Amino acid sequence: MAGIYIASTAPRAGKSLLSFSLGILLQQAGMSVGYMKPLGRTPQKHDELLGDADALVIQEVLGQNMPADALTPLMLPRNLHGLAMAGETGQSDGTLTRIREAYAKISEGKDLTLISGTAAFPAAGRFANVDGLRLVRTLGLKVLFIERYTDGINFDGLLLLKDLLGSDLLGLVLNDVPEEEMRDVYKVLIPWLETRGIAVHGVMGHEPGLTAIRANDLAHSLNGHIVAGSAHASRMVNGFLIGAMQVGNFMLHLRNHKDCAVIVGGDRLDLQLAALYAKIPCIILTGNIAPSEMIRAKAEDRGVTLLMVKEDTYTAAQALSRILRFKKLRDLAQIRLAVELAKKSLKLEGILQALGEQSRQEPAPPIPE
Repeated sequence: MAGIYIASTAPRAGKSLLSFSLGILLQQAGMSVGYMKPLGRTPQKHDELLGDADALVIQEVLGQNMPADALTPLMLPRNLHGLAMAGETGQSDGTLTRIREAYAKISEGKDLTLISGTAAFPAAGRFANVDGLRLVRTLGLKVLFIERYTDGINFDGLLLLKDLLGSDLLGLVLNDVPEEEMRDVYKVLIPWLETRGIAVHGVMGHEPGLTAIRANDLAHSLNGHIVAGSAHASRMVNGFLIGAMQVGNFMLHLRNHKDCAVIVGGDRLDLQLAALYAKIPCIILTGNIAPSEMIRAKAEDRGVTLLMVKEDTYTAAQALSRILRFKKLRDLAQIRLAVELAKKSLKLEGILQALGEQSRQEPAPPIPE
């Protein structure tokens, strides 16, 4: 049985996206695929068992049905108290055994099993002796990295990990590459990596639809209140525009940001009216200032969600930027979009060929205890 550990040198690089996309593509190619995420960081109860929210979604997408605590045997502590509890309950001692047993059960009868890493490889999990390197060696896995291009490529980290992993390294997938950077990626970056022994198995471009979020989810994430247009709060928001300019200039910007949220001071009636006229999906009113009855009525009439937050415009914009950047892919339409992007971007045959070739090589030596 073969297994691929999907890792990154920095958090939030797209490991979940690659896990379910690659899993679906492998299934479409006729392979049986298992999946697990040994170390979770977003706890969620499922059938009275604690698991990882992302892993539960990916398992459902792939049609697998394993208990939540087998899918994710260990949760990453959020603070010092959680770390102390992990030690007091003896988690560190038995976790590797539980992970090994869960992997054996999940991978039984499967052509290939995908294992999602957590946070940054290889350090995450070290507190319980289940860091990435140890899992790779213990379970006999091969490692496929995904790196978010817009965060900058960690060249030194990748080269060091190549030396540490040896034949256990499958290669790399680049994620979220802007269109204007594609030429340099293919002409400069990929040749540079490949001459140093790091194969690139796919280049996934920037896809704005993957960072979109529904207006009602945005309200929850910003701790705001929907004050009008709740019936239309399922509309998708893709990016945002700050309303802090003259109305004429604002109208010009709105023409190019039809699917964006507008962040505007609760006292800027002129910009609120301009945004309503453009029928953008969501207006975020800052400063904890409630809209006038006229604005509420026009929002209801035009199908625009009005969201009120207590923060100022600058703080709200910073928060929204983080939300859009780090949101999880849990919407079915976005999952389908991600799979289509992966189908166009990933070299599936190259990954399988590299997996077959490297499985025949001598594995790297085990990590000393």
